[in-house]
Amino acid sequence: MKFYKRKKKRKFIASKNSKLELNDIGKIELKIKDHLTIQVNKKKNEICAMDWGLYATSSINSRLKKEGFRTAIVKNQKNKIFIMIVDKNKIKSFFNYCKIESLKIIKWLSK
Repeated sequence: MKFYKRKKKRKFIASKNSKLELNDIGKIELKIKDHLTIQVNKKKNEICAMDWGLYATSSINSRLKKEGFRTAIVKNQKNKIFIMIVDKNKIKSFFNYCKIESLKIIKWLSK
C-alpha cells in the first residue's frame, strides 16, 4: 500500500445544490490482496483489493450493521447510481441531503 498525501488540500465544490465543499487530501494505492480499514467517528468500513476488482465495503448485513451503518442504493438526476453507507444516528441528515441533491433512494440494503 502507498499513501500519497497532498502537500496542500485541494478544496472543491462537489455539489452546486448543497454547496458541499470537499477536501481532497490524497490517494491510497492498494496492491492485490491489500486490506484497508477506514474509520470515521469511531465507525469502520473496509476495502480489499482483489485480482478481479474490489470488495468496496464490509458486509452490509453484518459488519456495517454492527458498526451502526445502514446501506442504500441511491440514484441522482443524471441516473448515476451510488452505494451510500449511512450512520444510523444521522438518517435525518441523510434524508435532508437527498432532498437538497434531488437523490432518489432506490433501495435500502439493510434495516
